[in-house]
Amino acid sequence: MNLRYSSGNVVNEKVHKIGVIALGSFLENHGAVLPIDTDIKIASYISLISCIKTGAKFLGVVIPSTEYSYVKHGIHNSVDDVIKYLDFIINEGKKIGIEKIVIVNCHGGNILIKDKLEDLEKKHNVKIKLLNFPLTHAGTEEVSIGYVLGIYKGSLEEHNNFGKYPEVGMVGLKEAREKNKDIDNEAKKVEKFGVKLDINLGKKLLDEYINKVIKEIISFI
Repeated sequence: MNLRYSSGNVVNEKVHKIGVIALGSFLENHGAVLPIDTDIKIASYISLISCIKTGAKFLGVVIPSTEYSYVKHGIHNSVDDVIKYLDFIINEGKKIGIEKIVIVNCHGGNILIKDKLEDLEKKHNVKIKLLNFPLTHAGTEEVSIGYVLGIYKGSLEEHNNFGKYPEVGMVGLKEAREKNKDIDNEAKKVEKFGVKLDINLGKKLLDEYINKVIKEIISFI
């Protein structure tokens, strides 16, 4: 049987060789207004919309996530757990013709997997591109995106209670701030300016991230 690769809204029939995977975190505190699985919901939205717009294949989500040992705001797994799950998805993707993969990551700790992606490329004879979209944890950008996606609910004033919600901006995560200058710098900004809701910013960032994924998909073609 001949499959109709050119049918439907596809930028090019070769796009069927490209898969997109969402990477985030399922179990992290995100203050008062965002759910614990905010990261993976944002990553999944960006990934799926990018596939809808191009015709690339959305291969799903990675359930495990990893994190720096000193960042304690949720439940995470090892780097090897994440790689093992990716290995499974890529292996199954190969069976449907996937040769190139874009990983959309919206959880900072997952950056730790980057050094092991080359091993997956060699094992499966595929090309992998990891796109990281780091957002200040439960900060203005993430809250604004969450509102646009419809996962925001609650009081922003309550959310800015850093004593009760130390994970917001990682303001109250003392060990993380001591060991990571980038985290400390972001926390200082959140302490100074607080977390705000900016719907236009949320829409702008989503469009920007989706366009970056689309650009990567097209470059693979």
